[in-house]
Amino acid sequence: MAQTGDGAADTKRPASKSLGGPFEQPLPPAAPDPSQHDAIGAFIQQLNAPGSVNCKDVYKSGENAAQIGTDAFDACFYGHTDSQGKSLELKTPIMHPDTDGKPKPQLEKITTEGITMDSRRLDVFVHALPAVRPVSFESPAGTFAGTAAMIAPDGIMVTNKHVVDGSNGTLQVKMLRSDGTEETRNAHVVKISAKQDLALLQLDHQPNESFAYLPLSQNTSWGAREPFVEMGNANGEGNISMAKARYGSMVQQSEIPFKEQPPDVLQGRTMYRMDATIPHGYSGGVLLSVPGSEREGNGEVQRTGTSAIRGITDYSNLDHKAYVIPAARVQFLMDEYRKEQAAQKKPQ
Repeated sequence: MAQTGDGAADTKRPASKSLGGPFEQPLPPAAPDPSQHDAIGAFIQQLNAPGSVNCKDVYKSGENAAQIGTDAFDACFYGHTDSQGKSLELKTPIMHPDTDGKPKPQLEKITTEGITMDSRRLDVFVHALPAVRPVSFESPAGTFAGTAAMIAPDGIMVTNKHVVDGSNGTLQVKMLRSDGTEETRNAHVVKISAKQDLALLQLDHQPNESFAYLPLSQNTSWGAREPFVEMGNANGEGNISMAKARYGSMVQQSEIPFKEQPPDVLQGRTMYRMDATIPHGYSGGVLLSVPGSEREGNGEVQRTGTSAIRGITDYSNLDHKAYVIPAARVQFLMDEYRKEQAAQKKPQ
């Protein structure tokens, strides 16, 4: 939370705009109302439909990965080379310590060849952007901001409970349209687990409207120094950046200095420590697995897996350590909420 102003892969899949690394068997999202089936199918078809992207115009646009869009990235960058056969690069907002030692996003050129670890991380970042969004609210104490992630096609988002503390139950979400422009929508708190420091939001939406979302991983095995992508709203400034993260260790909440913890959390809960440079504002952001990739005989690069949420960022001690909540706890909260929804729909 920030106050502004102060593995074996599941399946082999071709390059596409679908959201979602190796070692993943994502849990199926809790099923929305069956009436949404047709809308979801149309949405998936739209994501996978070939686009008419003019790469010459894209290459002249400044080439910022946070603004390029998934269609342009897949059509013009991922696995592509220039006329001399050299891999292309994109400027990407990556977290680094600033001159004062505090983390700040800085534009770093990353190859888009799709084979190196950094290029695979970049691939995850670009495709997750529509689902990982800045959130904020106004209160008499000021403007507060954090991050939330879309975890279901009907507009359910997850964030930290401490991100919504002090709000009136409604937050503003800066959504990313398919054409790269942004719009602000309201999202309402619908479920809270104070002991796990989690909250679910429902985004305002039109009937049958469907959203790009990230699946929750059911993987509970964390490899030594396993690479991840961590994404969030750095310092609450309203822009999503990424941090290069690696698994550090499993810790108990009670092992973490009490002054660094959010209030009301369960002291017995297990946390996962990441080696990552992240600032305030990444609270409620996501830790994503990194898919594998391989180069085919024809030179094309293929992804060998899909990315999924392995954890939700809870907080950081600003000393290259970030603590995340395992995705299984988010799934548990989501299942509870879906049961409550179903019970409300039952005729009395």
